[in-house]
Amino acid sequence: MTKIFFEETWTTVRDNVFSYDPYQVTSAIGSCLLVPVLVNYLFLVFRYHRGHKLEDHTKGQTPPEYPFFIPSIGPLGSIWLDHAGFLRRLSTYAGRLTSNRVNILGTTYYNFQDRETIEKIFKAPTLSSSIEMYGWVNSTLLGAPSKAMTVYYDDNSGPFPQPHPQSNVPSHNRIDYVTHHAIFRGLTGPGLQPMTLRYTRDLSKRMESLNLTREWTEMPDFANFFREMVGTGTLTAVIGPTILRLNPTFVQDMFKFDKMFPSFAPGFPSFLMPRSYSFRDRLTNCFKEWYKYAREHFEESMVDEDGDGDPIWGSSMMRQRQKTLSKVDHHDDETIARVDLGLAWATIGNVVLTSMFSSFHVFKDQELLDRVRQDIQEYLGDQSIHEADPITLVKAIPLLSSVYAETLRLYIKVYSLYRSPHEDVPLGKWILPKGALAVLNSGPSHMDADFWNTKDGEHPVECFWSKRFLIDPSDARSGPVRPELRKPTNEKAVVDKKPYYSTEGCDGAWIPYGGGHSMCPGRFFARNVIIFTTALLATDYDIVIHSEKPKFTKKRYGMGVEDLKDPIPFRIRKRTAEKK
Repeated sequence: MTKIFFEETWTTVRDNVFSYDPYQVTSAIGSCLLVPVLVNYLFLVFRYHRGHKLEDHTKGQTPPEYPFFIPSIGPLGSIWLDHAGFLRRLSTYAGRLTSNRVNILGTTYYNFQDRETIEKIFKAPTLSSSIEMYGWVNSTLLGAPSKAMTVYYDDNSGPFPQPHPQSNVPSHNRIDYVTHHAIFRGLTGPGLQPMTLRYTRDLSKRMESLNLTREWTEMPDFANFFREMVGTGTLTAVIGPTILRLNPTFVQDMFKFDKMFPSFAPGFPSFLMPRSYSFRDRLTNCFKEWYKYAREHFEESMVDEDGDGDPIWGSSMMRQRQKTLSKVDHHDDETIARVDLGLAWATIGNVVLTSMFSSFHVFKDQELLDRVRQDIQEYLGDQSIHEADPITLVKAIPLLSSVYAETLRLYIKVYSLYRSPHEDVPLGKWILPKGALAVLNSGPSHMDADFWNTKDGEHPVECFWSKRFLIDPSDARSGPVRPELRKPTNEKAVVDKKPYYSTEGCDGAWIPYGGGHSMCPGRFFARNVIIFTTALLATDYDIVIHSEKPKFTKKRYGMGVEDLKDPIPFRIRKRTAEKK
């Protein structure tokens, strides 16, 4: 009986399937598989739109999931083909910035881009840590040993001196606090002024060493010029001259590493990119050799009178990192070298090109250049820029501060990650579930035409406007924020009625350094570097840039300034300043 049943079943299958043309069978099977995928996609689209329709009427909902025809895998193709376009679609709904979530290979990311939510993220104490991002950077991009990185992923104690009450992480393994306490002291606390002074003196010496005259000197690339001048200066100010002396090509190698840095992001194994892995290992060895040399040669008497700098370790921050990181579990020289490689990369990764673009726009606009020179001269009086206090100079010229802020608004497109390991976080109309990853990017916020003042379209958000961050008390249409969106200001009353620099009201919109407690600690040093460099060049040199609008590749999107596609040729000569 059973035999007869199987024979009849086989006959039916043979007659109804294999009697058809193979192409028809394949098409039929494909259609059967496609139907549920299509139905699921339509359901996701419906749920996505419904979530945004309810957005203004409910509070505490999770952001809608952005629909992809092939869930989980679909976003990878979009990111690979057009990262900026993918983020733009993910960040907007009906033409305005909003928040969505997206699933990529099984991990859900909550992408928050509307200003109100970003402001709440920055103010939420439970979202004060970016330890997830640092763990990912150290392991995936820098190749730190996985055993050491468990300390990062297990640290739920927070970045504050007092650990979270629900955390039981040992004090020596509070890597979030241990790391950032030293960096904050070095870059925003007592180490900021001596580090700035070391940079400004180094830059002045390097410019003088070029032996430029009143005759024009042609140079092939403005960006490489800044890599050599500003890159070397910032590295020397932070990690000292010894590692550069021990490795004569260290600065050039760091910029080569910067070029290949994004290629590590997908997490490809070493056999697929052996040269990049080998190059990264070689740079890591430079740090390990430096540690060995420094431990053998450093003496406390070498520390500068300011108590910060020294010719071996470079700064008190680097000396402190050696002491604290070595006490963390699994943090040997190999791990610390990988982490310090990341610090060195962060030192030059964006500040060099933002300094270049600040100067680029000043020298491309003769009217702006004349005004900058006039403002600097009025401030300096009879002294030279080399005699002035750089800290005071940086804060004294509103126009240069506006140029700085506008440069970062236009060119910085960087991700920030946040997570609350202990509890859900209410964010107004949205909520971030416990343990979920919150992601935001400065790019869409910096290009939000609904927020930024364009003076009725005269200065579009896509274009550089040197006065965007200047408020003129006599002009109600001035300032960075659209007039109809401005809130009552908390700034002091203006006495002299002169234009002044301001980012008031730009919380959640101007975010080149992230925000909240985990805001980039190097932001003050970066500002000092960018503004002083622009001021020095404008005061002492004439520069003619032969290129027009710079072009970029798509390789570095989301890591700060995008990678330049072509060289920027220019010519430079020593300037004799006119005394007025």
